[in-house]
Amino acid sequence: MIETAMQLAHEGGYEAVQMRAVAERSDVALGTIYRHFSGKDELLIAGLVVWLARTRRRIEAAGVKGDTPEERLSGLLERSARATDSYPTLIGALVTALGTTSPSASPLKLEVEREVQALVATAIGPGAEIDTVGVARVVGHVWSSALTRWVSGLAPAGSVAEELRHAVRMLVGERVSAG
Repeated sequence: MIETAMQLAHEGGYEAVQMRAVAERSDVALGTIYRHFSGKDELLIAGLVVWLARTRRRIEAAGVKGDTPEERLSGLLERSARATDSYPTLIGALVTALGTTSPSASPLKLEVEREVQALVATAIGPGAEIDTVGVARVVGHVWSSALTRWVSGLAPAGSVAEELRHAVRMLVGERVSAG
């Protein structure tokens, strides 16, 4: 079901994700989908959670390149942002779904936040004297804002990576003391 919703979003955007179409392509009853998800927003956000979790597990297994927390986090986020550039229709659908005000979507949105936190913690690495949770929260906000600007046509492709690079430099980069 989740994979089908993501595929429909990739093919035709947010409007293409119709619960009946998801049921038909997944070969499940419509009622079965509604037992698990109240609507397409929850279904798409669940898909984002799965995508982020798979990405995190791949990265944890492969390791993150870079000598400093800044290099590792910048590199990871830039690669992730560049990968999303290939999926503007899907990313637009996910951004739209994340904008839902439905209270039933809140637990899934919190899972998205936890996955972003885990990605940031993986990149920063153990032992760094950095507020990983704080950095993850700000990075999540910057990422969301940059994606929204990109999918709405206010920023060009590649701008998400630049925004994330700038945020990481400000949050994690080496501090130069004056004096």
